[in-house]
Amino acid sequence: MKKAAVRAMIILAAVVALSLFFSGTIRTMTTPKVRFISARNGKFEQVLELTGKIQFAEEEEILLEVPEGTSLTVSSVKVQAGDYVEAGAPLFSAVVADLEKTMDELQKEYETAQSSLRKQTRKNGEIRLSRSEQSWLNAYDAAVEADTAARNSRLEMLSLLTAEGLSLEEDALPEKASEALKEAWDAWRQAQEKSTEASARLSSLQRFAISDEIWEDISTRRELQAKMDETDAKMAELTVLARRFRNYPAPHAGYVTVVSVEKGGRLDPGATLVKMTPEKGQPVIRVTISSLKQTVSKGMTVQVVRESWEEWKTKVIATGVASDASRYADVEVTREIIDGFSSVRNMMKNDVKLRMTAGKIE
Repeated sequence: MKKAAVRAMIILAAVVALSLFFSGTIRTMTTPKVRFISARNGKFEQVLELTGKIQFAEEEEILLEVPEGTSLTVSSVKVQAGDYVEAGAPLFSAVVADLEKTMDELQKEYETAQSSLRKQTRKNGEIRLSRSEQSWLNAYDAAVEADTAARNSRLEMLSLLTAEGLSLEEDALPEKASEALKEAWDAWRQAQEKSTEASARLSSLQRFAISDEIWEDISTRRELQAKMDETDAKMAELTVLARRFRNYPAPHAGYVTVVSVEKGGRLDPGATLVKMTPEKGQPVIRVTISSLKQTVSKGMTVQVVRESWEEWKTKVIATGVASDASRYADVEVTREIIDGFSSVRNMMKNDVKLRMTAGKIE
């Protein structure tokens, strides 16, 4: 009798299990990274176990802005991807490559020009022009400046004309010209008028033109002074640059999303230094949901799981389609979650585990 009773109980249990299976009370899923099974209020419901990665919806490149021909060598990196920094916080340190050598060369160029200028002054003394001669010299300088401005304006106009695939029609712009081209045309015509006026002014004072000897002396002095000014400006620029990169500051507050510099690396003009979020940019956990049959929508409750005994409640804040046509959901990263992982940087090291109760099956 006992054996018969045990046999009957086993058969009954098997029948109940088969009934539950074929009635759909229990479902099984084989979708990658997705499992289910949770029972609440006596009913079975699907719980999706997913993984996602920290993403930043917006980021901007911080580019190296230095004079052409200048490069820097990174001496230390002070941040990592995922760090939040305040405006002005140091991101890295760098030194201008061959700074001492370049400064020495510029200093020698300056001193050579300065010495030549002193010799020129000692040889010919101070230049004293009459009022009429000074008027002619001023007119000459103004004519040169106006002519240069007119040529530059014309080149700008012609470059826009070529870019738009147009050509002048009887020394006039075609009707299809853009507003930018029309503005460049007007600027050129105005600059041309000023150049003509400046040339006429110079011609009217031609009888007061200075002698060739004095003109040569003035030209030499100007060239030497220009050389001194140029080298002096370069030295000042390099000094400011060296100071600035001693501790290169964050331009504003935000998360560092990518660090493109490394210790010992060389940086050239235009290189990407780091990428940062805008000041109010926040990270999200992005989950790919292309393979899910379940509906994932904005506002759906999500649990972020670190260990089996640690989890934090949050929600889906957006869904969308990525550039590769895959569907994704973005999950909000709360302050509580960041504190639980210690930092966003830690969250970026590995996939983040998530649990969400599935919606309807499509």
